Amino acid sequence: MKSTPASIERIPPLIPAKSQKEVNIISKYFKNKQPEVQTPRKTKSYAQVSKQTTSTSDVIKIKEIFPFIGAKKIDQINNIVKGASKAKPHINMTTKEPLHKQVIIPMGNENIAKFMKNSAIHFTNLNRNLKNAKSEVLVDFICSDPVGITVIVNKVSLPSDLLIIKNYIKNSESIDSSQVDSPRLPQSKSYLKIIGIPFFFHNNLQNRLTANDAKLIIKQNQIFNNVTLASKPRVIKVSPKAIVWIDIWDAQSGTKAKDLINRCFNVGRFIATIRGANANRGIP
Repeated sequence: MKSTPASIERIPPLIPAKSQKEVNIISKYFKNKQPEVQTPRKTKSYAQVSKQTTSTSDVIKIKEIFPFIGAKKIDQINNIVKGASKAKPHINMTTKEPLHKQVIIPMGNENIAKFMKNSAIHFTNLNRNLKNAKSEVLVDFICSDPVGITVIVNKVSLPSDLLIIKNYIKNSESIDSSQVDSPRLPQSKSYLKIIGIPFFFHNNLQNRLTANDAKLIIKQNQIFNNVTLASKPRVIKVSPKAIVWIDIWDAQSGTKAKDLINRCFNVGRFIATIRGANANRGIP
């Protein structure tokens, strides 16, 4: 009987042993290649973001401006804004200079036109006079308004500075000094109305009451001696009488207005009365 030969499997060659150094390198390689396990992304709520900010209103404002951005972006924007505000302080460009850095000289329209025609020369001369008097006040520029001229200065003027300005203007050529009032610092305005004056003088329809007539009436009456008009009077007809609206320079407490309200004075054979008025009269 023939015997079948036994099948002999070939033994694969032995893998040579790795040194400890090689084992460490391989294990390090597989550690680095391990798949990353993505953890669920944590999102911040607007309440959480607001806790990291100085004010919840800041977060609300950013959300209103950028309604479609997430909480993380809102936090970044808010940090940028806070950082910028710390780096550069906010400068208010609308800050007004104190009103008392002005000197107001009431005068007639003709004087205003003549004075402003040579305003550059007057600017130079006024500064020369102030420097000669060793004053710290200097003129920045000169402008005009319906009442007179206004001299803008660098500091609040003292009575001695006002006297220098007054003397220069009164002695200026081509200026009618009788039509120039004394320089003064700005004051508050009070609003009054005068009733009882006829709109037509002497029943003459051609002789109507004008703003210049009203100004002359005020100037000639002694109860207005210490009063300076802040603007030209406005006259409206309330048949057959007129109402004259006047603005006067006054203290903040309204001392001059209180002294004038309800006082009466004569205009020819008529009796006029002074009343208080509101600032928003609607009179053009």
